[in-house]
This record gives sequence, structure tokens and C-alpha cells, in this order.
Amino acid sequence: MTPENSLSTREFQLFVKPVGALCNLGCAYCYYLEKQDLYAINESQMSDELLERYIIQHLESATEEPVLFSWHGGEPTLAGIDFYRKAIEL
Repeated sequence: MTPENSLSTREFQLFVKPVGALCNLGCAYCYYLEKQDLYAINESQMSDELLERYIIQHLESATEEPVLFSWHGGEPTLAGIDFYRKAIEL
């Protein structure tokens, strides 16, 4: 594979923060926990509309299969099981 071709097929990965800075762990090394004060409480979780746009764009831009989704930042499980059910449905 030539360098020119490798750029068009290079895989990439995104890390998504579905609940922003919300977290229930309180790790001493965390640099992000204080960021929760920057968000209104109702804006801290990714909306269904944004989730759908993200999934569509990620699938469309992927160059290889499988397409991986990584949920990161804060504590991803705080989004709740219904959030992940919706993500799988989409």
C-alpha cells in the first residue's frame, strides 16, 4: 500500500461522552469532573437527535468494518440503559 492509498483507508476512532462531565466515581486524577459546572443540568446528556446524527455520520465516514463505538467521559453508564438501547436501535 502506498502512502497516498493509506490515507483513504486509514481507520479512525471517536470517543463519545454521552453524559458530559457527569460522573459518580470521583477519581483523584480526573481533570474533567469540575467541568460539570459549565453545563446546565438538562444539557448534560446527549439528546436522541444528536445521538442519531452521530451514529449516521460515524457509519458513513467509517472506512472499514467493523465500525466501533466507544463511550467515554464521565461515567458512560450514567446515560442509562435506555440510551444504549436507543443507540443499538439506531
